[in-house]
Amino acid sequence: MTNVQQAVDWIHSRRYTGHKRGLENTRALLSELGNPERGFLSVHIAGTNGKGSTAAMCASCLGESGYRAGLYTSPYLENYRERIQVGGACIPDSALIEGCERLAAACETLERAGVSPTTFELGTALAFRHFREAGVEVAVVECGLGGRFDSTNVLTPAVSLISAIGMDHMEFLGDTVEEIAFEKAGILKPGVPAVVMRQPDNILNVFRNLHDIKVAEPPEPIEITPYGSRFKMPFGEFAIRLAGRHQMLNASLALEGLRASGLPLKNLEAGLLKAEWPGRLEWMRGVLLDGAHNPQGAQTLRGYLEEHFPASGMPLVTGMMRDKQIVECAEILAPLFPKVIATRVMEPRAAEPEEIAAAYRRCGSEVAIAPTVREALELAGAPSVVAGSLYLVGAARAILKEAE
Repeated sequence: MTNVQQAVDWIHSRRYTGHKRGLENTRALLSELGNPERGFLSVHIAGTNGKGSTAAMCASCLGESGYRAGLYTSPYLENYRERIQVGGACIPDSALIEGCERLAAACETLERAGVSPTTFELGTALAFRHFREAGVEVAVVECGLGGRFDSTNVLTPAVSLISAIGMDHMEFLGDTVEEIAFEKAGILKPGVPAVVMRQPDNILNVFRNLHDIKVAEPPEPIEITPYGSRFKMPFGEFAIRLAGRHQMLNASLALEGLRASGLPLKNLEAGLLKAEWPGRLEWMRGVLLDGAHNPQGAQTLRGYLEEHFPASGMPLVTGMMRDKQIVECAEILAPLFPKVIATRVMEPRAAEPEEIAAAYRRCGSEVAIAPTVREALELAGAPSVVAGSLYLVGAARAILKEAE
């Protein structure tokens, strides 16, 4: 592998050839690498919505507390390197290439024994190895899918966090929120403190039946703007530059989780204020970018717009994956968007724009179809909203940055 693109292409080539077998592949792969996951402490986060934001806030707070902090999240917006960060910096090109070469050698050995790791398992092993090599003290690790059989679940963390639970990935996790909550609860481990976001009792009871949990205290809002908020917790006042009321809940989960970890902490206020999480209610050149890709995310986006930009008449640019709840998201968002532009993201799982357009037309929106994200942005102009998939947001973000 001579460059980053070759390395990333190699990882992605495993998407259709690897075979998921619980946690066996990940454990075997990490064993071949000398078990790097044992070389650092960790904060482990599962959930349907908000876990990435919570992870980013935890990592920022740990950094301000003096720790060399790692952050592992998915998916990425513009560059694969974003998924693996140390001290706020993405994994260097050289480390990614060298790490993938080491993984490839490990895979050759494993495949002779009938073990064929998947794309996500390779990414997880790459992150854990980089954290050890980079001297990470505490890694904040976001689950990719579910929890119980997610490849990150080989960790024994200092604390386990679970964010908001909603309907997503039903083909893998179950058809009810209780079934999905059970899968997320798979990260809860004996002797490890667990903090869970406050949510309906039918969800909390799933966690309570499996583990002794602490439910994060809801924050008391002080000031809410379109670009962030200030709020009060029993142990202090805090401010965040992440937009949306829901981010106060994510912040309270991050704070309560870190406090439960037993790690010495300081400068939490500065850590929260510095936290960034691009592509989630992010304004760029007059365009609101949001990765809302399921009904819960769509409802959050709608609430934000109704609170801060009622009757704005902004057009919506949307593109979704075909395995998402396209109709349900359209029913939530269409009342706010008389004009919608449907487009296709350059991803194998992307839904056809015609399918998305049909869902919004049934809800009363006027819909145009744009073949590419660039053409969709040109048609929408500014101000406008881009939402429906993080892949869409990443593509739009890269185009908007070109004009800066």
